[in-house]
Amino acid sequence: MTIKVIRGLAAGRRALRSQRALDEISVSPRTMERIKEVFGEALTPQQAVVRIIADVRREGDAALRDYTRRIDGVPLNDLQVSKEEIEAAYRETPQKLRKAMERAAGRIAAFHHRQRASSWLEWDDEGGAVGQMVRPLERVGIYVPGGTAPYPSTLLMAAVPARVAGVGEIVVASPPGADGRVAGVILAAARVAGVERVYRLGGAQAIAALAYGTESVPRVDKIVGPGNIFVV
Repeated sequence: MTIKVIRGLAAGRRALRSQRALDEISVSPRTMERIKEVFGEALTPQQAVVRIIADVRREGDAALRDYTRRIDGVPLNDLQVSKEEIEAAYRETPQKLRKAMERAAGRIAAFHHRQRASSWLEWDDEGGAVGQMVRPLERVGIYVPGGTAPYPSTLLMAAVPARVAGVGEIVVASPPGADGRVAGVILAAARVAGVERVYRLGGAQAIAALAYGTESVPRVDKIVGPGNIFVV
C-alpha cells in the first residue's frame, strides 16, 4: 500500500478539493442489490445514509432496532452491553491476549502522556495577558468495526488517548454478530481501556446515534474510528 504524502498548504487544499463525493465512489453490484433489499428501492449509498440518519434523528431507539434487524439480521432488545457481559468477555479472553492488550494500553498511555498539552497564562508588564486553556471534551464516541476480523487495537488506540486527555465519558459502538453479541475481544479491550458504555450498533445508524443521541445512546462531542462507505 502506498501512502500519499502532501506537503504545503496549497497542496493540501488541492488534495481536499479533489476528494470524490460519496456518490462518485464506485460500489459493487452486490452492494447496490443489498441497498435495494433493505430499503425496498434503488438508492445510492449517500441516499441510504441520509435516510438512515433522518430516521434515527426522528425515531431514536426504534430506528436503531429496525435497521439492525434489516441490515444485520439481528433482533435486539438491549442496545447497551451490560457490565456483566463486558466482565465475562474479559474473563473468557485467553490470558496471553489479555496481557498483550494490557501491555499495549500501557504503552499507548505512556506515549500520549508525553505529548499531552497544558494550559498556560502569561502576564506582560502592562497588565495584559495571553494564554491557552486546554480542556478535554466531555464525551466522545468510538466506532469499532466488527465482522470476521474485529480489531481490539482500534478501541485501545482511541480510548486510551481519550482517557489520558481527561475525557469525561467514552462511548463505544460496535456491530453485533449473528448471535446479537459484540465480539468478545472488543469487549475485553473495552474492559482494559476502562470503557463501560458499549452499544451493539454498526453502520450509519451507529454514527447517527452517537451524533444526535437517542433514548439509550448519549450524544457525543466527537466521533472517531474507521469504517466503510456507509460509516465515513
